[in-house]
Amino acid sequence: MPRVKVVFFASLKEAMGKSEHHVELDLPLTITQIKQQLASDLAHGDALLASGIQSSVDFEFTRDTDWVPETALEVAFFPPVTGG
Repeated sequence: MPRVKVVFFASLKEAMGKSEHHVELDLPLTITQIKQQLASDLAHGDALLASGIQSSVDFEFTRDTDWVPETALEVAFFPPVTGG
């Protein structure tokens, strides 16, 4: 099973109580499946299931339905960005 670095940014970092987490994932999985697994495995992981949480895989933006390949090294999660 590949070991993947999971990174949390902004308010997610605050909610999770840490900026990163290393986890073994049985890839390929969708972003939604990873969110669900982390939500059940981590304290405060349900923050990942909030509406609008964005993601990237190896610095490329992804959608919840996108598959994360076995070669992935990093998955990042961040809240939606608002501007004014």
